[in-house]
Amino acid sequence: MLADFLLTPDVFLDCAVNESSEMIRELHACLFPIAAAPVALICKLGGDEWTHAVSRKIMCIKNASQRQRAMDLLTRILDQLSVARPALKRDGSEESHWILAGVNSSSQVPLSGIVLSEKATPPDDLGVQLKQFVQADFWDAYSNPRLVDREIAKQTKELRAICTYSDWLVIRFPQIRGGSDDEIVTVKQAIQLATQLPHGFSKSDVDLQFCEQSKFPKERLISNVSSELRSFVNQGTQITLTIWPEGHFISREIIGGEYASLSKNTRIKNTRWWITMGHVAVGSRRAANTGDAANTWSLFSKKKAEQRIEELAKQSPVLKHTVV
Repeated sequence: MLADFLLTPDVFLDCAVNESSEMIRELHACLFPIAAAPVALICKLGGDEWTHAVSRKIMCIKNASQRQRAMDLLTRILDQLSVARPALKRDGSEESHWILAGVNSSSQVPLSGIVLSEKATPPDDLGVQLKQFVQADFWDAYSNPRLVDREIAKQTKELRAICTYSDWLVIRFPQIRGGSDDEIVTVKQAIQLATQLPHGFSKSDVDLQFCEQSKFPKERLISNVSSELRSFVNQGTQITLTIWPEGHFISREIIGGEYASLSKNTRIKNTRWWITMGHVAVGSRRAANTGDAANTWSLFSKKKAEQRIEELAKQSPVLKHTVV
């Protein structure tokens, strides 16, 4: 499932240590699998600082064809896989300085790993050598689809990346009543991961979508859910409730993306990720089907995510309500 990595700039130079090296192609293949949705996100630590540092390393590759392949890979990463983390102070531009900055960034919001060159000393728990990163068995830990226990701790690992890097989230859980022991538990978990972030990370706007329930009048349903989420609004999060007819949908899904600016006062939604879930944690109750195939979580490609948002835009909910 979705995971975020920092690649030190030296990794790109390490990909072309000799003219016969195929490491650039191997790195490309693991980041952009042909038959599956990419699960890796590449962090631009400090935004343009990381991009410029990588570009400088690539320009040091002596072989022209390898240099061009590395630059093409960087371009594709920036276009399709890159996410930004706020800059942290570095004492220099050596690989060790980037590694330390990555460790410090991960102490704020955990990274899945720091990928480094063969000459670097791996940091405890986070370090991944390039030759390990490009091996197929490394990606078993991030398989898609995957089984996820209905436990908050297990879900955190799977939800963190999409929540951390989305400017907006659509959370669609059908069985929301606003009680302390229903799926609102996972809703709160996702909102917390998406909004209670250190300075420099963006805070997500949230559209929580759920269905009417015959036993709960709409006014009571809205009041219950709003009451459960109002603390996030008081901290500056924008939350919209979208109510659909009873039974309109039964699947659980989260869609996330970024805002792209068209002009000073105009921005549009850029859809990036779509995850579907069999079930989610509901608090103290533990489901009998925990760990079996009924609780498969799946990540879909950006194209399918865009199609899903377009499909939802054509449908008409019962009402929308802004939590205040």
